[in-house]
Amino acid sequence: MTTATGAGQWRVDFDAEVVFSNGGSLRTEGFRLDIPGDDIEDAELGELLVRHLGLLMVGGTTITRKELIREPHKGSRNTAAEGGAPVRRTVDLTGPGTRLDRPAGAPEGIEGLVDLPVALVRLAGADEPVADRLALAPFAPAGHAVVVHTGRPDGPWLTPDAAALLAERGAALVATDGTDRDGPAAKALAEAGIPVLTGLTGLTDLPAVGTRLHAVPHPAGHGGGGGARVYGVAE
Repeated sequence: MTTATGAGQWRVDFDAEVVFSNGGSLRTEGFRLDIPGDDIEDAELGELLVRHLGLLMVGGTTITRKELIREPHKGSRNTAAEGGAPVRRTVDLTGPGTRLDRPAGAPEGIEGLVDLPVALVRLAGADEPVADRLALAPFAPAGHAVVVHTGRPDGPWLTPDAAALLAERGAALVATDGTDRDGPAAKALAEAGIPVLTGLTGLTDLPAVGTRLHAVPHPAGHGGGGGARVYGVAE
């Protein structure tokens, strides 16, 4: 098995049955999980499923179908490879139109530096890559930069209801590869006092977990007066 990162990441689409030692069973169809390499044995996949769902009193697992898919990780819980020394890497997320919009009254200059843990909402490839409340349900956004990866430069990327949820749960900043800065969601975030980063690039290479978002004001040549230089730093 080889370890894969960025564009070389793999997931597995599978059907399985989990039998519990105290009775009962759980069946899945078309379930998808991140895997730490480019292949996985059935026994290891069963263990990964149990770990991901936090299941107790499992008597056994059976994998009835399995298909490997090369696509970026979505942040499946408890599926990372164990052991080994951490490797620090930096992903430049700055595009020609990247800009940071702060609500009225927010600090400028050095006080506007960003260094926040990331909650990555991976929607690239979805029929409607727009984050709604349900898409945000698995995340704890308090104190985080919530990064919405849509895989497209235009169109809506967050519903107003989702923006309200992020405000309720204390998101520190919202970022996206989308460029819509004037839609209802962006306005709702501004009213809630949440800064917004738009026009990011390279989100496919951003690890799904364990990343911090760094951003500094950079008006010259990066989106005009609200421009920013943005990096993802991960171990």
